[in-house]
Amino acid sequence: MHDQGKRRHFPYAHPTFGSKARPKSEGAWKKSVYYWWWAYLKRSERYLRTCKDPSSGELKELHEHFGDVRSEDFRSWWNRESRGAQLFAEPKADEVVRIVTSADDVVFDAGALLVSLPLNLPKRHLQRKVRDLLMKHHKGRRGHSVARSSRALFKVRGQPNAPALETGLMVYDFWKANPEMPLWKIGNELRLLPKDRVRDGDSHHEKVSKKNVLAATVSRYLRRVKASIAATEQGQFP
Repeated sequence: MHDQGKRRHFPYAHPTFGSKARPKSEGAWKKSVYYWWWAYLKRSERYLRTCKDPSSGELKELHEHFGDVRSEDFRSWWNRESRGAQLFAEPKADEVVRIVTSADDVVFDAGALLVSLPLNLPKRHLQRKVRDLLMKHHKGRRGHSVARSSRALFKVRGQPNAPALETGLMVYDFWKANPEMPLWKIGNELRLLPKDRVRDGDSHHEKVSKKNVLAATVSRYLRRVKASIAATEQGQFP
């Protein structure tokens, strides 16, 4: 399973773990939106209750796919029974380039291009023709465009920003640990906006202005994170 990324296509960059001799750090995993899907799902109280009692949990159907996320070991969760590929990779059939040997093998699919290559022609000529056909019929879609047409079992919505997802979760976790702390102070403690950090030497007007900006910023992060956590409960992200 450790090399699944080499065999399966993911709409977005998938986490890589390196080898036993040269393992990659957690920082490499956090570049992938799939890591943050797992991390946000871990914050769902409804899902965590289901993990405790999968048979009667309110999100038991989702649990059948995502399993127990209570461990901090993302790598094991991702690799277990090829879970990462099963959830987020394109179906294997989508990547198959095959030779059609009979009329029964012909499948007309809007997402595929069926081509007949006369092998009595020079190879370079055929390569040029194939290249021309691809230029004409393959739109060269990348990133968000590819993701929109994804056939993965669970699809990422939009164009996720991994650093923003990380910052949002940092704010959320700090808020959960300090529910009574004013929002502006959370932003100040986490240094979310260095230029707007409240300092002892600030005037009253500066402090009021900065506190308003910091509170609004933290509030926005919390709103987005809560919405994303709720989305994971529906099998969506972010």
